[in-house]
Amino acid sequence: MSGAVRSLGATCNAGVKTTLLEAHSEMGSTEILEKEASESLSNGTRSNVEAARRLARRLYQLDRFKRSDVAKHLGKNNEFSKLVAEEYLKFFDFTGMTLDQSLRYFFKAFSLVGETQERERVLIHFSNRYFYCNPDAIASQDGVHCLTCAMMLLNTDLHGHVSIGL
Repeated sequence: MSGAVRSLGATCNAGVKTTLLEAHSEMGSTEILEKEASESLSNGTRSNVEAARRLARRLYQLDRFKRSDVAKHLGKNNEFSKLVAEEYLKFFDFTGMTLDQSLRYFFKAFSLVGETQERERVLIHFSNRYFYCNPDAIASQDGVHCLTCAMMLLNTDLHGHVSIGL
């Protein structure tokens, strides 16, 4: 996230917190709101991050989940699923691996199933993690994502369906 976006988010959050504190100060609940505000993180509350971390661990370990269940949790379009996906990808260290090696390694953990939009969101998370682990391998996160999608399309053309047998 760029510094400008972080700054804007902090400014917006500060304004909301101040407004909430002022609105509830007459009711004597400022201490509760201040505590909640101090526990907030950029992507949600601390409890949301901890819950996402727990779910990500269970998904990675396939603890009461099937391989086909993982993508369903990573590809949803809501803030909690994004947190889960970020935490899930932290279990993968792609450092020093080529993009195709990383994709193979990643797709050994689960089956990429679901609608195209859900698959796309999973691939975005993968691309971000690959770039984080190999910042000098490809010029940008967008470049990683474009190459990832191209490899997926070539694989689909080769096999006639989405089978990750790169």
